[in-house]
Amino acid sequence: MTDTHLEPTTWAPSTDPAPGVDPALVAACTELLGADAVVSDPVLMREFRDPYSHASWTQHEPGLVVCPTTVEQVQELVRLAGRFDTPTWTISQGRNNGYGGPAPRVPGSMVISLRGMNRILELDEELAYAVVEPGVRFFDLYEEVQRRGLKLWPSIPDLGWGSIIGNAMDHGVGFTPLGDHPARSCGMEVVLADGSLVRTGMGAMPDNPTWALRKHGFGPHHEGMLMQSNLGIVTKMGCWLVPQPEYYVSAEVTVPRDEDISTLIDTVRPLLLDGTIQNSPIAYNVTLIAGAFSGVPRSHWYTGDGAVDDAAIEKMKAETGAGAWLMRFALFGYEDVVSEQLARCTEAFARIEGSRLTHRGFRGDEVVHQLTALERPRPADGPEGAVDRLRQQSDTTQAGIPSLDLLDNLSWDDHGVGGHLDYSPVTELDGARVLEQTRWLREECAGEGLDYAASLMIFPRACINIVSLWFNTADEAGTRQAYEFTGTLIERGAERGFGAYRTHLEHMDRVAATYDWNDSALARFNTRIKDALDPQGILSPGRSGIWGSRRAPQG
Repeated sequence: MTDTHLEPTTWAPSTDPAPGVDPALVAACTELLGADAVVSDPVLMREFRDPYSHASWTQHEPGLVVCPTTVEQVQELVRLAGRFDTPTWTISQGRNNGYGGPAPRVPGSMVISLRGMNRILELDEELAYAVVEPGVRFFDLYEEVQRRGLKLWPSIPDLGWGSIIGNAMDHGVGFTPLGDHPARSCGMEVVLADGSLVRTGMGAMPDNPTWALRKHGFGPHHEGMLMQSNLGIVTKMGCWLVPQPEYYVSAEVTVPRDEDISTLIDTVRPLLLDGTIQNSPIAYNVTLIAGAFSGVPRSHWYTGDGAVDDAAIEKMKAETGAGAWLMRFALFGYEDVVSEQLARCTEAFARIEGSRLTHRGFRGDEVVHQLTALERPRPADGPEGAVDRLRQQSDTTQAGIPSLDLLDNLSWDDHGVGGHLDYSPVTELDGARVLEQTRWLREECAGEGLDYAASLMIFPRACINIVSLWFNTADEAGTRQAYEFTGTLIERGAERGFGAYRTHLEHMDRVAATYDWNDSALARFNTRIKDALDPQGILSPGRSGIWGSRRAPQG
């Protein structure tokens, strides 16, 4: 067994065809699942490639896609992969497009798509939890809650088409008081690399009714090891929901100057630490708002060379009314308590010169009707409606009502074929440090001729600065630049103490290499666990930079 950490290789797109899989494996999978659940046609498999890579690139194309609907089928597929020595890549919905979507890390892998395992197995209003399979989307759970008339709010990200399990497995975030999706998961059923089945926590006791209610059973807690890893395939998971609050306030505060992000951060931190604000705020810079919510192309703001200049940014501020930064947040609870919380927030943010706070209040039992009614006012077209569009997105998302609204605003170039990659470094929730990070990122992007469009995901003690690199997917040079520059930011950010929390599959080795304390002790630890549980390296080799000794890249 090798015990050394692999350095990331230099990135370059490949146009070599993905290696095919053994026809006997295709036949065995077809016999197991039926012909409709096995995709081997290269044209049809293009649905399972990286959606934002250039059309000529092939380094993440599958060799076979299989679509099981039962746990037993997943178990047998894993056994078949071992028998034919074929790497797999598991997806739940595979909708995480900015990070590679459904594409496998290793070309020619057998992609195991769990979209057909889409049952909600339990949904309990009294104890506010559900048990779901990996194909269950945020839309599905929300719609079932509404169908049953339950007084529950699911927590969702900004796009509702993803998998509840898949999002939690990748450390995803939502915007109700239970927005930490890994933390609100409870109890897992997992298929291991030999096809055996294990349940974690209280689920290890047969038919235990607290499997999805109490995170810790007896002995080690394993669920964190299964997230952003390749140690098993999660086929069931408990998920906690929020009881419908009596009252809900959706709010945002704007600040006029770029440097005001420092004061905004230092102002919101105590409100998060003491529980006045219970969800995770997001702060958007005006470039992100102009790009994602204004409904006009980039050429409306700027037609010069390189990144948008200061004059264009001032134009964005003036026409959108968003300030330099706009931070959304929410309050939940009894109406008198929420009123007091809002008063505290109003007083705190008023101390920031030039700030402006706006809010909308809703009774919890009327939110769905008010926010989904057809008569809800439509924002004005163009830049002047940008903030209203953002508000409508915030109102629904923070109330657990899923949508796909953001997909309508992804591209702000003139071609309408926009893709994006995200670089997502973490820093401490300290105003000076966040300002340092944003200035550094703006300079890095400008040096590459790219715009700094950012959304800061804010937690009580830390902040994730999500930099969205937009590009025209039909332009190979521009697409290549975004992929290469993401890798550059990962390495330069690590030199400044900024670790990425999540990344595109092309850069997983690169991010893993930056977590190198004590001669990469964590990477060596991960390899030892991988080798013990999956000595053939069958399950999703390369996910999060974890390969195991058998399939570790050489050179």
